[in-house]
Amino acid sequence: MDPWTFWLGGALTLVGGMLAVTRKNAVASVMWLVAAFVGMSALFLGMDAGFIGVIQVLVYAGAILILFVFVIMLLNLTPSGLLRIDRPRFVTLGLASALAFVALIVAVVTGGALWTGAAGGEGGIIRRTGEPQLLEGSVLAVADQLFRHHLLPFEIASVLLLVAIVGSVALTKRKL
Repeated sequence: MDPWTFWLGGALTLVGGMLAVTRKNAVASVMWLVAAFVGMSALFLGMDAGFIGVIQVLVYAGAILILFVFVIMLLNLTPSGLLRIDRPRFVTLGLASALAFVALIVAVVTGGALWTGAAGGEGGIIRRTGEPQLLEGSVLAVADQLFRHHLLPFEIASVLLLVAIVGSVALTKRKL
């Protein structure tokens, strides 16, 4: 991967993700999330995974985030309605979650015993699961994996999105 592609894609992903989380306006958060997804797509394209890079933009930045915008507009979220979230226990829970996340990242980076376990890291994983199979980088290989081996999680995600849409419509209709 070209270093410029890595640093620009990584910076766009990190900045877009941080701004998506810190914006008070929900629509602005979604737009910054689009920027983060475009940065991730640039990273995939830099790793010669063109199909995944294009799917990242089409599916996530195109379809899923447009769905988010529709749900946000349907719920009529305003920054004044979000002020009720600033409660001390939510701040404490957020700080505890951030601390746990940082601890997990430190464990992964340092390669400590908590991460590798008694099995001995990568060698232990290969002994337990067998040698990984390398597939060609084609759309057919991705479709085979998705619809043969991962069909249930794929369908669960689609049902979860449908339930979220129906729930947001039900909440909105109750307010009217």
